[in-house]
Amino acid sequence: MRLPQDIANLLAVAIRDVLWFKDNVRSFLRGCGVDSGLLAEMPSDSATIKLVHHVLNRLGSLGKAGENPVKQMLTRMYYWKDIHTIPAERKDKALASLKELQKAYKQYLEQQRFQEEQERRMHDDRVERTTMKALDHQKLQAFRDEFDRIIAETNPQTRGNRYQDLMNKIFDYYAEESRGSFKRTGEQIDGLFYFDKHWWYVEVRWQEEKTQAADVSVLRDRARTAFGGDTKAVFISFNGYTGECLKSLAGKSEERVLLMDGYDLRCVLDCQIAFDVLLAEKQAELVQSERPFVSAAEIIERRGKLA
Repeated sequence: MRLPQDIANLLAVAIRDVLWFKDNVRSFLRGCGVDSGLLAEMPSDSATIKLVHHVLNRLGSLGKAGENPVKQMLTRMYYWKDIHTIPAERKDKALASLKELQKAYKQYLEQQRFQEEQERRMHDDRVERTTMKALDHQKLQAFRDEFDRIIAETNPQTRGNRYQDLMNKIFDYYAEESRGSFKRTGEQIDGLFYFDKHWWYVEVRWQEEKTQAADVSVLRDRARTAFGGDTKAVFISFNGYTGECLKSLAGKSEERVLLMDGYDLRCVLDCQIAFDVLLAEKQAELVQSERPFVSAAEIIERRGKLA
């Protein structure tokens, strides 16, 4: 426990003005738990303020082991009641020193309490953001039912919009935070969620043709130029990707777009693998093997062997 310099100064002055005699000072320090060997490091005729600062510095360097003597010194001096033993000619000065110490230490404790409250709130916020949501069987079944209705939809635009809405519901269930679709200047972002300390842009696509490399490149550029510079992205193409697309994206160490397809989604909806687990596995594969796309089937099989 290392005291702020202003508190250390006021404590040293209060000890000097209240106790005065050097023998009294050393007796007080020993009574607070200060080791005699530590006191012996300073000559017996050392000035009180110099001695107290030496003791505080040495106790501070001990870390937790030095905390209790420091607390004892502060507490005993803060609540000092033995005023009648102080000679009349020194009493006013001693009382003034005690009052200054008490005022400063009270402010110090208030600051400590405020800081601890801030830290508690920060911790609670982190817990709230990272704690899994309660299992909701009804909601998971609703996802599957909605997906089946989307498959039966014949209007491409309606189907695409409903597919996008479903994906954002899934992000909201599995991710730490989800903001849904939004627009940047001249751009439509189909989804935005927070996972594993990153914000993720989402492109959701349901079309007959397989997605090409140029389509993925557009999403990559959007993520790369996002404010903050550390945004990642996931491209969800229901009908998958062209061979040329997968080949062109492989082996790029700077890749920030993960790829998912309709089968991946079906595995998530059937609860063969959670969306956040699938995303983490795909991210690990990208880092380790520079593969932006690895099928949920491969990941599930691999995890089954490890179980």
